[in-house]
Amino acid sequence: MDKLTFDITEMDPDRKRVEVYYEVGEIKESLGVLYFERAKKSFSRKPIGLNEWACVDAKIEGLYTKDEKITPKDIVDHCQVLIKGGA
Repeated sequence: MDKLTFDITEMDPDRKRVEVYYEVGEIKESLGVLYFERAKKSFSRKPIGLNEWACVDAKIEGLYTKDEKITPKDIVDHCQVLIKGGA
């Protein structure tokens, strides 16, 4: 994970786009894009996650060619932390 960098773009207050890059020295290669939306603030039947960011779409093509130990769940979890401002 230490060779991955993340570029967060705010599309609007409840939608964000995160581009994942693999970076070694001066070489920076795009691995994919994830889209996040703020989860529902209330619910009528099932809680999805209050005040959380949910990944609604992802296109990560080069992840497994760079590091087989990193899972898509690791990427989504790290992005959620970054979006919340925890890292």
